[in-house]
Amino acid sequence: MKTLLRIDGSPRKETSINRQLATTLQKHLQRDGDRLLHRDVYYDDLVQLGNEDQVTAFFTPENQLTEAQKEAVHNSNILAQEFANADTYIISSPMYNFSVTAGLKTYIDSIARAGISFQYTENGPIGLLKNKKAYVIITTGGTKLKSPVDYVTTYLTTFLNFLGITDITFIPADEVMANQEHAISNAKELISTF
Repeated sequence: MKTLLRIDGSPRKETSINRQLATTLQKHLQRDGDRLLHRDVYYDDLVQLGNEDQVTAFFTPENQLTEAQKEAVHNSNILAQEFANADTYIISSPMYNFSVTAGLKTYIDSIARAGISFQYTENGPIGLLKNKKAYVIITTGGTKLKSPVDYVTTYLTTFLNFLGITDITFIPADEVMANQEHAISNAKELISTF
């Protein structure tokens, strides 16, 4: 049994092309017996901006945490462990102002945890999440993916690689404002090949 973790990064619900494509991909990938988990980063109570107690807790040994630090890091512990335990990821990421959405960035900051998803070594940090697969759906209004102003593809590649996830498949649905039907059709055609 594999665990598939779907992460929706759009604040839009019914009108989100990103979510529609994520649902198509989920149906295509999910097998009988697979465990499906879902994080909707704009509407999940566990995904919250941190505070000073949280940040200091990230760098304090567990047996030295104050009660305030334990409380501040509680949600991040759940999210980071859930992410680390998954086998396959569906990340739906619309491009907002050339980068990932604020909700997705907040989630990323919660799951990037030393000792859970990466570790520090004498040679620098190394990712702990090896042999996992990520599918990343990126939608844009008018920006061409892989253009000089596409910071979503490079950022998510860098971040996932940092965690040890190197098997990444990008599913583009870019420039939807120019030709929505074409962008969605191309993305669905690519999904059908997996």
